[in-house]
Amino acid sequence: LMDTESLLQGLNESQPYRELTVGGTLKNRFVLEQLLGVGGMGMVFKATDLRKIEAQDKDPYVALKVLNQDFQANPMALVSLQRETKRAQTLSHPNIIKVFDFDRDGGHVFMSMEYLQGKPLNHLIKEYPDGMPFKQAWPIIHDMADALRHAHKKNIVHSDFKPGNVFIDNDEEVRVLDFGIA
Repeated sequence: LMDTESLLQGLNESQPYRELTVGGTLKNRFVLEQLLGVGGMGMVFKATDLRKIEAQDKDPYVALKVLNQDFQANPMALVSLQRETKRAQTLSHPNIIKVFDFDRDGGHVFMSMEYLQGKPLNHLIKEYPDGMPFKQAWPIIHDMADALRHAHKKNIVHSDFKPGNVFIDNDEEVRVLDFGIA
């Protein structure tokens, strides 16, 4: 991981800000394929990792969380993203999203993590207006609790735990996301 000081030195304010769009690249490595979401701190893209293609990886996709321009100007936002990356890397667990790296490309600071296909728990809940059947809900509850138990054993508390920060992948595996304000 890069430290905050080197990140701040690497953000060259004389470089013109370039808008990130689908089809663009970061670090001459990550090709932005799809905008997955926009939040308060930035955007999340599905990206093809050209290094994985070169290595003939059958799953070349990653998710990139990119700080928006307002947050990139705030040194505390960089510290926050760096800490989120470091915390997530120490939380290796089947029910916690895998985070790979924290980096920058010109004026863009980003975190790379595993790309998941499926849906957030808050979307799944809406599919059951009368409540999800216990038989379906219990494994989700169990896996969320197991992820949080693991984090708590490492003295990390997820301070924004909500259905939108839980993801159910296409294999019905549960992942807790976004330890950003843990």
